Amino acid sequence: MTPAALHEAYILGQRNDPLTAKFLAPYVKQISDNSQAPHIAEIQVLTPFAQVVDLSRRTSGYPQEQADREYHQRGDTVVVRIVLMLPAAYPKPDAPPAPPPSAPSTVLQPENFWQNFRFVTKQHGKTIPTRFIRNKPIYSTPTKDTPAVLDGATVLLEYDAKDLASEETVVEVTTPDSKLITVTFDLKTLR
Repeated sequence: MTPAALHEAYILGQRNDPLTAKFLAPYVKQISDNSQAPHIAEIQVLTPFAQVVDLSRRTSGYPQEQADREYHQRGDTVVVRIVLMLPAAYPKPDAPPAPPPSAPSTVLQPENFWQNFRFVTKQHGKTIPTRFIRNKPIYSTPTKDTPAVLDGATVLLEYDAKDLASEETVVEVTTPDSKLITVTFDLKTLR
């Protein structure tokens, strides 16, 4: 990415206004699933430009020098961010609220539940090699009466940008119950 493009991405993120939201909207696909099993809530692809916009908008007091430094450390990567949610994170609208636990729960959701999903990114039917995979657990906000609980996980798949052409890219996620979720992003229309 050129210094001018890096500056433009940084400024667009710092605006953090409707123009920033409009820019980032095509990079995210919402997935609706009423399953009572762990499921995918959204899939997002972030090009090198979009990563700078996204980080700049989410980080308060983020100086451009830091954005430049972090971009150069990271290099040209494409990140696929997949948000997985556990069914307990979406209470049924007609169900009464669950009573607060009187004792520590013996049923724990393992933080590595996301490993039961399979993730593949393809172009022209060819699987793109993943540089690395990271995950970050998503916890509920604790209250005075209830502790924080595991609601899901964000899985980050990182790819070397040179391994992805500016063309249609398919992200496939196979759920633990073998359901295949497929979303397509057209990288030639994304910056």
